Amino acid sequence: MWVVKLGGSLDGAGTIKNWADALADSDVPLVICPGGGAFADQVRAAQSRWPIDDATAHRMAILAMEQTAHLLCGLRPSLRKVASLKTLLPLNRPDEGCFVWFPASDLINDPEIPSTWDVTSDSLAAVLARRIGADGLALVKSAPLPEVSTHVSSLQRVGLLDAAFDEFGSRCGCPVWLLPGEGAGEIHGLMRQGEGGRRVLFDSKKRALRRFL
Repeated sequence: MWVVKLGGSLDGAGTIKNWADALADSDVPLVICPGGGAFADQVRAAQSRWPIDDATAHRMAILAMEQTAHLLCGLRPSLRKVASLKTLLPLNRPDEGCFVWFPASDLINDPEIPSTWDVTSDSLAAVLARRIGADGLALVKSAPLPEVSTHVSSLQRVGLLDAAFDEFGSRCGCPVWLLPGEGAGEIHGLMRQGEGGRRVLFDSKKRALRRFL
């Protein structure tokens, strides 16, 4: 099973429907981790106006991800809703089909997840990939991507990955790729043959050490 994180920015870019269509009838089992997008931007705006702490904003941002999940399911009603990761564990999951993760029940009170804006749906997609034993993680981005595979620190510096992704991505237990928002057709080649996208590179020594932690 693959994890595909669809950033909420795909809504603003007008490509989110293309992705919902491309993934809905996948013959490779996958689960979509939705980004917060404009819904999460409203949380940021609310926190700038009102004295709410980061823990409150964190819970609101996870619910923003659920708004994008509802949007995806509205665009393609055949997408299968998942509110608990137990459904996606190896003993339970099917051999094909596309699921959409509604993360609130799994994450809102999870002590592993820091209540900070350093953790966005990028890192939460990596948490999802690790917990279900995913074969691969694809992060779909509307922003321009590098031409070649690139180290995580460089991607963080230009804002393509969140500030916590070096930690969570290195522990997800599977290869991590970036895909362009206009490249919905690339996902199937990536899942089947490992072709397409840009690989996110991690420090090999650090990754090996974290396997034992």
